[in-house]
Amino acid sequence: MQCFLSLAAMAEMERIDDKFGSRSNGVIAELNRSGELHDIDKETSFLIKSALEIARNTSGAFDPTLYELTKLWGFDDESSEKRIPSEKEIEEALGSTGFSRITFVEESQYVSLADGAMLDLGAIAKGYAVDMAIAKIKALDDGATGFIDAGGDIGVIGPKYGSRPWIVGVRDPRGESVQDVIEYIYLYDGAVATSGDYERFFIEDNVRYHHILDPETGYPSRNGVISATVIGKSAMLADAYATAAFVTGMEPGVTFLPRFGALVLLVMEDMSTFKSPGFEVYQER
Repeated sequence: MQCFLSLAAMAEMERIDDKFGSRSNGVIAELNRSGELHDIDKETSFLIKSALEIARNTSGAFDPTLYELTKLWGFDDESSEKRIPSEKEIEEALGSTGFSRITFVEESQYVSLADGAMLDLGAIAKGYAVDMAIAKIKALDDGATGFIDAGGDIGVIGPKYGSRPWIVGVRDPRGESVQDVIEYIYLYDGAVATSGDYERFFIEDNVRYHHILDPETGYPSRNGVISATVIGKSAMLADAYATAAFVTGMEPGVTFLPRFGALVLLVMEDMSTFKSPGFEVYQER
């Protein structure tokens, strides 16, 4: 049964990736090619609506229109050449970014992109895939326990042995391996996601260039944060708000995120940490 549940979860996550990946032949790739879509399905509508809501909540720190910039830096795919774009290239790409360039009409199931904008739901779809995989597992076995780890996005299926928390280690951003941990949290349910400058990056002239781009500058975010971990009720929300927390930075930046159900742990360049009020509750057994 366990093997069957794992296969079902993997199939669901692959379905989400195929459908919402910007490089695939799914609905988002189709939107980027055509510039508009009519009669989008409810799942696509939900994900776009959620992305726009989080973008508004974070004043654009989370921005789902950075695909052109991501491609410029070579972070759209592992095989893409990593490079520092010219200032002119970045300026031109910024001319087609910004979530205000997305028109979404839920009632008529319509979405369009203005000024050459391209949608990239990567910072929210991975978490959503975790949520949907958990839903699939629970539909097949309501008593299932465990968790799903999708490379930095962790969603809890159910408590350990039905009553105990899962212990999740927050990776040391400057550790030598994933086994190097800087903090621990304890989860009975919900999800946790981490965005860090160690995930996808390249170094040129002793400068680290990472994949978490600042929507205002078009360059990798530089505000002293090297890792942002968010605890949320769903992996989708934790995933997106972790990206926003990384870009927003420390107080007064991330202090507003708990109002949206996102509890934040920031690790700074000097290895100091900042925790939003309430985060410490999840560090107690």
